[in-house]
Amino acid sequence: MMLAATAATAAPDAGAPDAAVGAPAEATVRVVLKFVKHRAGAGVRFDAASCPACRLVTEANWNADNDRETVVAVTVPRMRSLELGFAGSVATIWRVILEGGDLPFRREGARIVVALPPVPADAITAGEVATHIVEPGMVLRFEHADPARQAGDYAGGRFPAVERAAADVLEFAQREAVRELGLGEHVARAGLGTIQIMGFDTNAPHDHRDSPPHIHMHLRWPGNTGTQIGHYYIGPDGLLTHNVVGVKGLDAPQRRFERGQAFTTIGADGQGVYTHRITAEGWLDLGRSDGPLCHIRPAGAGGFASGAIVACPGQAPRRISVDDDLAHGVLTVDTDAIRETFRYDPDTGRLTSPSDVPRPGPSVFTGDG
Repeated sequence: MMLAATAATAAPDAGAPDAAVGAPAEATVRVVLKFVKHRAGAGVRFDAASCPACRLVTEANWNADNDRETVVAVTVPRMRSLELGFAGSVATIWRVILEGGDLPFRREGARIVVALPPVPADAITAGEVATHIVEPGMVLRFEHADPARQAGDYAGGRFPAVERAAADVLEFAQREAVRELGLGEHVARAGLGTIQIMGFDTNAPHDHRDSPPHIHMHLRWPGNTGTQIGHYYIGPDGLLTHNVVGVKGLDAPQRRFERGQAFTTIGADGQGVYTHRITAEGWLDLGRSDGPLCHIRPAGAGGFASGAIVACPGQAPRRISVDDDLAHGVLTVDTDAIRETFRYDPDTGRLTSPSDVPRPGPSVFTGDG
């Protein structure tokens, strides 16, 4: 919905300067709000009269409405304290989310009024539902694939349940290899950036179509320019098919690596850091660029959706399985006999399990001074 500018009706004071002459255009930012429903039903819509300077974003997949939530994208004046109105089925709404946190709102009859803080830059990630697990030199981004939210290239048709289950396992299998090889500590110590392990979204947040199904493990360079992003594609059998690599911020063509071809990620110092190779069977080898590789193979007949076996040099093989309880917000990862439990907010994916050890008392010697 686009608003027409309102013309002034009163004649300007002849002695007053023309405020429009030379006035800079108002800077704007893009904001995505998520309205979470406590029951399925119709959604809400932006009330343009509540903010004449705001504009609804009309591009594909920036707005959404499903049984879980309504997602609304609006362009608003930058760094202004605003109250935005929304009409529709307001009785079904119990949370309003910006980025990864809640915003205050109040009900005014048939409307909801949301208090928006001064926003300095685009804030567009509220449509995402992913949990971030942070470790030394590494971040694992686990996307929660909810059929109720499917959109974009995944709207309608067969939901990629096998591919998503395979991605779940492969993300944590790569994490296990990174741990056993000491890659996270290595890139952190050398100042090479952060390893990013990711899967794929199925709900097209902010038009991130993220298809066909794939996983990532890339080294985000400081400043991001130069980051080589591999896309390890997953077939409907739960096995890897090929890898397509692009480079951020540089005029470099994409490269495709077939099964059996190795791809080495390069650090900002020009040296190889680690190597991936999809095997002839559709399995995955991963290791330091100057050393032997860990072998990651399916644990059963269903491809990686059945689990994975991670075998690194000098280590006993480890079996990885993953279960994601979307309804209760519980992600369970089994590594042999070790069961890890990650609890998260089902509406945002935000990790609610503790992730840091509380500091000891001030009199306790910690070896840092």
